[in-house]
Formats: sequence, structure tokens, C-alpha cells
Amino acid sequence: MFIQQALSNPFLYFGWMVFVIFSICCHEYAHAYTALRFGDDTAARNGHLTLNPLVQMGMQSLIMLALFGIAWGAVPVCRSTDSARSRAMIALAGPLMNLLLCLFFSLLTVIAQIAGAQQVVSFLLIGGAVNGILFIFNILPVPVLDGFAVISAIHPGLDQFAQKHATAVFLIFILLLWSTPLSSFIFGFGYALESVFIKLWHELAVLIV
Repeated sequence: MFIQQALSNPFLYFGWMVFVIFSICCHEYAHAYTALRFGDDTAARNGHLTLNPLVQMGMQSLIMLALFGIAWGAVPVCRSTDSARSRAMIALAGPLMNLLLCLFFSLLTVIAQIAGAQQVVSFLLIGGAVNGILFIFNILPVPVLDGFAVISAIHPGLDQFAQKHATAVFLIFILLLWSTPLSSFIFGFGYALESVFIKLWHELAVLIV
């Protein structure tokens, strides 16, 4: 169980907790802000223009994070009046926030490496990895995830499929995560994305110096 890491590896445990909470809150804030920019104030009226984890994630999600290392957030949006473009942009906003955070934490990691602050480097590496993983996970074309929301915005007929089968498909997806190497692939791609960004920042640093 993930909570055992609190005793065996408290640095990783609390680092993962901090970055997952922060990153999910930023992810959900991006959804809410983008929705407001496109004229949908549903999330704003419900208090989601905030980084408060109790609002963006809820107590149940926070407890699951502490116990199992997994969590989620949700922002309400009004889909009935959205154009396909706005729906796609609102859905993309969350994963793109995680992509930007992965890029940002990778930059901070390189700065810390150059400064020789190894403990800081270890901490920031967790932040980059968390956001790389969240980006890869959320762009998957699975009902309930943002990747499917983007595709269904472009192909509205998929909404009917999601309404009928979303729960079953998502449960199958979760089962595959637990019983197959799928989760390892998602984590692997997330770490790989962070590595690409770190290499990019190192190359830019060499050019600047």
C-alpha cells in the first residue's frame, strides 16, 4: 500500500503527495479558467477558480491519495451551449497545464543541478514526473478522461456511446491498469517526457553559457 512509503521512503511519499495535489489543482483550475474564457461560468460559480484541494479534489480523493497514491479532480462545465471548439479547448486545458508544469519543473531541475543542490534536484524530479504522468494519462481517449472529451467534441456521436457505456469502459480501463503493464507504460512515458525536457533545458543552457 502506498501509505507504507511514509515510513520506508518519506521523502518520496510526501513529495508525491505535494506534487500530485498541486498539479491536480492546477489542472482543474485550467479547466475552470478556460471554460470561463469561453463564456461558461459554471465552474467559476461553483468556486473552482481556486487552488484549494478541498474544492478541486475533495476529501475522498485526498484520502485515496494518502492511502494508495492515486487521486482525481472534477470541474463542472455546461456542455449544452458549448461549440465543438470550446469543448475541445476546455478539455485540453487541463493536460496542457500538466505539460507546462512538467516543462517548468524540468527547468528548475536543471537549474538545481547546475547549482549542485542534489536534494532539491531529487524533489523537483518528482514534480516533473508527476506532471508528465498526468499529461499522458489524461490525454488517453478513454471516457471520463480529457482525451476522450476532445475526441467527442470533434465527433459528437461519441457522446451517445459515452452516455451508455462510459462507466463500463472506464472500469475495464482501471482493471487493465491494475492487471496489465499499461500503468507501467503510462509511468514510463511520463518519466520519458520529463527526461526529454531536462535534456532540452541542458542543451539550451550549454548554448547560453
